[in-house]
Amino acid sequence: MSVEEPSAATAPQAINYEELDFDQKMKIYYGRVFPYDAMYQWLSYGKHDKDSATSDSFTRREICFTLANDVYIRYLSYPSAEAWREDMIKKIPHKIDIGAIYSAEPKQKTYLSKDAFKEVSREFVLDIDLTDYQEDGTIASNCIDPSNPEFKKSWRFMALAVKVLDKALRDDFGFKHLLWVFSGRRGIHCWVADERARFMSNAARTAVADYLNIFKGGEKEKTQIPALHTPLHPSLERALDVLKGLEDDEFNFETLLEEQEWLQEGTHLNKTLELIGDEELRAEILEKLQRMPKSSTAQDRWAKMQDVIRKPRNEESKKRRGKRGEQSGEDIIMHLIFKLTYPRLDINVSKMMNHLLKSPFCVHPKTHRICVPLDPLKIDEFDPTEVPSLEDALRNLDSVATAKKGYKTSLMDSYVRTFKDTFLKGLVEESMAKKRKAQDASMAF
Repeated sequence: MSVEEPSAATAPQAINYEELDFDQKMKIYYGRVFPYDAMYQWLSYGKHDKDSATSDSFTRREICFTLANDVYIRYLSYPSAEAWREDMIKKIPHKIDIGAIYSAEPKQKTYLSKDAFKEVSREFVLDIDLTDYQEDGTIASNCIDPSNPEFKKSWRFMALAVKVLDKALRDDFGFKHLLWVFSGRRGIHCWVADERARFMSNAARTAVADYLNIFKGGEKEKTQIPALHTPLHPSLERALDVLKGLEDDEFNFETLLEEQEWLQEGTHLNKTLELIGDEELRAEILEKLQRMPKSSTAQDRWAKMQDVIRKPRNEESKKRRGKRGEQSGEDIIMHLIFKLTYPRLDINVSKMMNHLLKSPFCVHPKTHRICVPLDPLKIDEFDPTEVPSLEDALRNLDSVATAKKGYKTSLMDSYVRTFKDTFLKGLVEESMAKKRKAQDASMAF
């Protein structure tokens, strides 16, 4: 019997979940909702069928638990999905992280030398969080709280990040197997599962991360970007089209201008103008915008601002600006769009093979939202405030249909289907094709 399908005969009776504490709720979630079989099928990479007694990819994979009171247990590993399930129900982790595949089973680490225990492979991962847009005031601090009604507007930055990065990973690197996951609070994760990506060295991972990242500097300067000049690199040219909304009539940069009030007189406008290095140009823009009617829209103010930036400068001004090596008008406009809306990666997460990342279908310990997969082609339709919470998922189990069939007819159905249709299906098909090719080659020999 599949570990994720309790039988009708053993299905528990309806429970008043409101009376349970967090650990009790999590125990039920791990026993009846968490999709072990689908996760095992992914982490096994095709070595999960009956002709293979075990999967090296799974048994040598590090699983990390964070228990109550922040008790941290690393280097866990399991021989099967059922063993994983049993330990989850026993230990009741408040958070689950997935690490690298090692040269030996992680649970044997204590008994092995450093040379006998090394990282072998791991998905290339990306981590983007709205807190990195908060540091310089791009997003108001209270608008990255999922309980705030304005959070939906802030989520647009994550939607843009998915669009930009998904295209870059597929078009520039040729990756096919990308799993996008809601972090459960205010961010997104991406797992790139192509074989080429999994076996990249740390140096290669760093190179890919740096390629995708335009924000330079140390940890405290991650929101700084160097001057951009035309012609742009083709990848940035494509990203600019996405950010400007040229591929999406319903959502564009001007939508964010309105919602984030970047050009509203006062603190918002002053912060936006500080992004322009030319003091004389800043003063001229401010003067023109202050003369506009109070009823003018953000789109009107942006149009006026661009007119001023693009206006030919007098010779004396050109000389001053030229000596300082400042950007052209189009470069300045481009710089503003990238600075305000381009994805802000936590590149340290991407650089190292042994870096841990929260598991899909994990429950966020603070929001209790489930870390569900996303369809990048439908990212504008995704509403993080409607993602099932732990309590939602458990209450849904009380119907007769869900008690008989588990998550397959529950609130989690569409998210598990997204996991399979947008990610797992392609991996399985590729694995089967490789097996057929190997068999054909063996027969030919």
